[in-house]
Parts: sequence; structure tokens; C-alpha cells
Amino acid sequence: MTAIKKTLLYLLTGFFSFVLLTGCLQAVPDFATVKIKIHAPSQQPGMDLTRVPVRIRSVVEPVYYECYPDAQGNAVAEVSPGRYFILVSASFPEGFSVSATADEFIILASETSEFSLQLDLALSGGIIFRQIYYAGSKTFEGANYTKDQFLELYNNSDGIQYLDSLCIGALAPVNSTTSNNPWAGRDILGLFQMTWMIPGDGDDYPLAPGESVVLAFNAIDHSARCTSGLDLSKAHFGFYDEALSGHEKHPNVVALKRIFAGQGTAYTMSVHSPAPVIFRPVMGVRKWLEDVATWQAYQPGSTSGLIYMHLDRSWILDGVECVQGPSNALKRQPSSVDAGYVYLREGQNKGNAVVRKVKEVLEDDRIIYQDTNNSAEDFVSDVPASPILKTLWP
Repeated sequence: MTAIKKTLLYLLTGFFSFVLLTGCLQAVPDFATVKIKIHAPSQQPGMDLTRVPVRIRSVVEPVYYECYPDAQGNAVAEVSPGRYFILVSASFPEGFSVSATADEFIILASETSEFSLQLDLALSGGIIFRQIYYAGSKTFEGANYTKDQFLELYNNSDGIQYLDSLCIGALAPVNSTTSNNPWAGRDILGLFQMTWMIPGDGDDYPLAPGESVVLAFNAIDHSARCTSGLDLSKAHFGFYDEALSGHEKHPNVVALKRIFAGQGTAYTMSVHSPAPVIFRPVMGVRKWLEDVATWQAYQPGSTSGLIYMHLDRSWILDGVECVQGPSNALKRQPSSVDAGYVYLREGQNKGNAVVRKVKEVLEDDRIIYQDTNNSAEDFVSDVPASPILKTLWP
């Protein structure tokens, strides 16, 4: 064999050895370990923790790792290195759900991260958000249009629910793109600017099981103005106050009562990341509003700026964490209200809403919607907005 052939053979042998070695190195997975200890809520100390799934979700990719704890609440998962957050949620046939979250964290190969999570308990059912339409559509000339926003509430229970004095608002900060939430981890939360209430004397607005109501931000026919084609002139309620500029309402639509004015001159939801809530103050709306010293204040850590109406998180009947996307997902809803989040993958001004998933259809055709207090599991995103506008009251 000539010297040239020997040299070439050695080079080729070395090259293939390098390729094989490199391939073997690449095939070896680099895993990190996540250990989670979950603790039962005080109201259900003996609950079966093995029925509570733990999901470790990637911040940058639509993937997650799922594991279940043992009877003592210990769960372990092997994950690829990356940025994650933890969601724990489950609903039980006894009529309650549990949830907990851990904020975003970064884990490297061969590292171990440990978390201790206290489960929050919430009652399931009752009045819930069925549909939230916040991102708007387009005018026929191609401009952005957001005056057609609406909320839809649904009676997911087996009994009549009275809507009278039900309060509606959105948690602060107004957008999930904000870098900091001064109310994070607190029992007392802030409502962004205005707060509204359904009028009535206690039994004026009964909502039967399986029925829903639509609350329109501008309760008019939008079909000639924008591509969503929504006619909200038959909405059940409208966010309307004569003192506000730019709001419209059909004469037959019942106006919601603005119970806290804030500093704004108009009212709208965030067009990319609202955190709406419905709630009832335990002391009654009148006493809540009269106790200015307790419930109207600056945001935590501030002595100037905007005055916020505050509420206790235990008053919240339902809330949904709508965020701009996984990389802009500041949490405002407590985990007991919403352990996850939902977002519009197709973006704004597409005429799409987030809509709750159907859990089951009963023999009488009444729909029961999924309500685990985790919007990542309970809602479908990018659904063309389609409010139910059935006449309910004379």
C-alpha cells in the first residue's frame, strides 16, 4: 500500500470514528430532575393526592411533562434543560377543585430543582365565564376594531342563580406584558380602573341551569362596521354610563351599573391580555363601597398614583387568565382561581374568542362545561366569536 493510500485510510478511519463518537455523544440525553412536594388544602386534609396531576410546562415550546405524586404528595420528573413553570390542578366529583402553581424557573442539565406547593381549594360550578372575546376584529377597510368586545357568563350549576348585584371587573395589572405584579402572592387584589355590577333587587335576573348571558362593551349591531359580523344589540347587559365617552348601547339593552369610576373616561378590556373576574363581596356591595379606607387604595408599595378598588380573592366566583403568549404571561389570577393561562395563538383582530370546553351533555341536552380552575385545560382558543343571545326576561 502506498504512503498516500495509507494516509487516506487513516484519515477516513479517524473521520468515521469521530462521526460515530459524535453521534453517540449526541444520543446521550441530558436530563434534569424536578422534585415537587404538594400539600393538601386545609379543608381537605385527607384527600387522595395521587389523583392530582403535576404538569411541568415549557415556557418556549408547546410541550409539558406530566407526573403523579405518591400518597404523601411527592412527585418526580426528568426533564430536558430549559425554562419551565409548574401547574397542578384537578377537579373532584365531590364538587371542588384544587390547584397550585410555581413561577417560571430555569434548570440546567444534571441539576435538581425542588418545589413545595400548597394546594388551594375552590368550589366548582355556579356562574362561570363561557366565552371571552377581547381581541377584536377588523373594519372592512382593514383597520383594527375592538368596540365589539363582550363577555359571556353561564350557569354551570343544577340550580337557579340570581345575577342581581354580581360584580364584574378585571384584575390589575391590566396587561400580562407588565414586568411586575405588586399584588402577587397576596390575598387582597387590585381591580384595574372601573368596576361594574349587574343591577336588580335580588330576584330580577334569574339564570336557569344551562343558560347564559352576554355583557357587551358596546351593545349595538357591529355587523356593518367590522368583519366579526357581531350583532350585540340583543345583548343582555351593556357596559354603559352616560358619563363615559365613546360608548354605545341599544335602548333595549340593560345598562350595567358602574360602581367604581376610577380615573378613566372610557372602559375597555385589554385587547391582548385581560384578567376578568366575577365576584360578590361577602359584606355586600354597599358596605364594600362605603368602606373606602379599607378597600380603596394605591397599589402595594406605593403612596401615590392610581387608586384601585380592592377585593379579597375568596370573593371571586370565576376568573380567567388571558395572556399575550407564553413569553408574556405575568400571572394576576390566584392559582385558586386560575392555575394556568390561555392565549390567542393567531393573535389579535381575528374575530376569535377563548371558549370553555364541554365536559358532558346531560340527558336533557344541558351542557356542563369543564371547570378545573385551570384555563390551560378548560378553554379552547382561537374560536370565532359566537355569543348566545337568547331572550331570557321580558
